Formats: sequence, C-alpha cells, structure tokens
Amino acid sequence: MKRYIFLKIPFLVTFCLCFAARVTAQNLLPLDSVLDRIERLHPALQATDARGREFDVVSKGVVTLPPPQVGGGLWMTAYNPARWSEGMGAVMVSAQQMFPNRKMQQAEGRYMSAMSGMQATEKGVMRNMLFAEAKTAYFDWLVLEKKFAVLEESKRALRLLIESAEQRFQYNREKLGSIYKAKTELADLDRMQAMYAGEIRRQRAMLATLMQLDPASAFEIDTILPTGPALVPPLPDTSRIAARSDFQAIETNFRIARLEQEWQRSKLKPEYGLRFDHMFAFGGQPWQFSLMGMVTVPIAPWANKDIKAKIEGIEHRLAAFELDKAALANQIRGALSEQLVMMQTLQTQIARYDDDIFPNQRKRFQSTLLAWEQNTDELFMVLDAWLELKMSRLSQLDLLQQLLQSKVNYEKELEYR
Repeated sequence: MKRYIFLKIPFLVTFCLCFAARVTAQNLLPLDSVLDRIERLHPALQATDARGREFDVVSKGVVTLPPPQVGGGLWMTAYNPARWSEGMGAVMVSAQQMFPNRKMQQAEGRYMSAMSGMQATEKGVMRNMLFAEAKTAYFDWLVLEKKFAVLEESKRALRLLIESAEQRFQYNREKLGSIYKAKTELADLDRMQAMYAGEIRRQRAMLATLMQLDPASAFEIDTILPTGPALVPPLPDTSRIAARSDFQAIETNFRIARLEQEWQRSKLKPEYGLRFDHMFAFGGQPWQFSLMGMVTVPIAPWANKDIKAKIEGIEHRLAAFELDKAALANQIRGALSEQLVMMQTLQTQIARYDDDIFPNQRKRFQSTLLAWEQNTDELFMVLDAWLELKMSRLSQLDLLQQLLQSKVNYEKELEYR
C-alpha cells in the first residue's frame, strides 16, 4: 500500500508535464524560402519569360524593307530570230523595291511589344497559383505536425495511465477490461500517427516537386504560426484589387486591342514603290531604260472591307473588356468578404477552445484522475475524459487548418506573396 501511494504523486506531476510543447532541433525551411525557390526555378514561370523575350525580339524587326524583286528576259523581241539583228528586240533586266508605310510598321511594332507585356501578366497569374498550391501544402504539413505532437503527448499520458493501472491490478484495484481498453486506445494513437506521417511525406514530396527538388528530399518546415491580426487581415482597398495579375491581364488585353486597332488603321494608308528596267537592244540599237513609281490605293472600297470590319470588331472587343473588368472586380470583392467572414468565424471558434473548452476539459480530466487515484472513480471515466480532451485538441487543429486555407485563399485573391 505504501508503494502505491508513493507512485501516485509523480504520476500526477508527470502528466502535467506531458502537455508541454515539443522542442526538436531540426533544420527548418521557412515559407519564404519555398516561394523564392519556386519563383526562381519553376519551369512554367521560366517558359513565360522566354515567350515574352520572343515578342520583344520580334518587335525589333518589324521596321524593315521588304526584299527587292529582280528579273530579266527578252523584251519586245520578234518571234523570228533572223530579225533580231535588225534591232527588233532587247534583253531586259529589272529591279523593283517597295517602301512600306513607316507608321504602319511602327504600329505593328508597338502591338508586338505589348504582346510581351501580356506574357508578364500571365506569369503573375501562374506564379499566384503555384504560390497558393505551395502554401496549402506547407500549412497542411504544419497542422499535421501539430496533430502528431498532440498524439505524442496523449501517448505519454496514456502510457502512464496504463502503467499505473497495471500496478493497481496487482492489488485488485483495477479491472482488466479497462486496461485492455486503454491499450486499444494507445494502439489507435499509433495508427493515427502512422496516417499523419504518411500525409506529411506526401506534402513534403509535393513541396519538393514545386521547388524542383528530388521528391525524396529530406527537409523540415517552420511550425511557428503568426497570431492575432496577422491571421485575419483587414479588407483591402480597390487599388490592391486592381493590381491583381488577371485584372492587369484584362488591362493589357485592352491596350493590345487598341494597338491592334491602330495597326489596322495604318493599313489604310498607301505604300510606295520604285521600278527600274534596263534594255540591251539588239542590232546595235541604243540601250534604253524605264523608271516608274508605284503607289497602293487601299482607300478603294473593294480593297479595305476586311480592314474596316476588323477595326469595328475591335470596338466590340474593347467594350467586352470593360465589362470583364467590372465583373472581375465585383467577384474579387465578394470572394474577399467571404474569406474574411470565414476567417473571423474560425478564429472565434479556435479562441473558444483555448478560453473555455480546454480549461474545463482539463479540469474534468484532472478531477476524474484524482478520483481514480483515490479509488472513488473508475479508469473508464478517466479514459473518457482523456479521449474527450484529445479529440477537442484535434478538432481545434482542424479549425486551424481551415483558417490557414482561408488565409491562403484570401492571399490568392490579392496575390499576396
């Protein structure tokens, strides 16, 4: 009996210590480092840069002259070769050069250069999607680590309960069925930890793939969370919404359409050309030449129907872009409001666990534990209180995961890094 009383006090002290934070010495990879590596090395982002450089190079070559045309042959020559000696014919060589409208070429160059800007906005959209994917994997891993730690603490407490119960069983103070129930719960904790460990490996492989690392690479993440206002930011102003890449993409498309329209209008202006012919006459006749100027007449009604139709069609496209901007801005504001309400609700629920639920559940557990130690309650009730506390802690972490996902969605809407 004295031995049993001696074991009781250290058991209570040890259990109180089992809820202390787990500290591990690991090399941590912060979220900023993950995002930096994705931005530098992801091939999809590098591909948009390459496409942008393509348009930059092409735009530099639009101001040029078309290739000259040269030709040669017999000119005004008699079918009877015997008459050639009488001067009836000549050999002619000719050269022709067209001079395109310089303003039209400059308009085309501005249009091609604007296409490079479109690739930049597409890169921003893709980068935002990759960042959101990386943040989701990172935060899921973070919550899994915290769940794993909760199970580890619960296992230490449960092992102490089982050890004490087995000693009590030797003195006929505990039922064998309750001990088996506690061991079953301990095995279930091992199962859950194995499940969480598998999910952690999956999230690690996903992050490694996004960072262009070997999927089997070993690294850890920083599990320290921001608190307070950092988790629930205020509603931003409209200038932040207008800075989104997809919003800027509509602006860029609008500007490209205007430049395309300007390019089409420049096609209604004439182009000029010059033709030179030189004739080597037969039969000692003097050499002759011909010099002619040329001009296109695009104002002819039968020659510009397609150009005028394109110019008019672009006006409708511009109107559609304005409507797209209004619809997207309204959609973004609605999504931001929804995510903010969700984050505020989740944060309130999480705080309720810390302020009310956990303190009461811990008191219940401690009271049932003390009653069991004093032989006024059964181990079944202690296990029930322990299980209730464990499930509440895991439920709070589920809410934390939802809060972090809402934060990711919020930052995705605003393209926060």
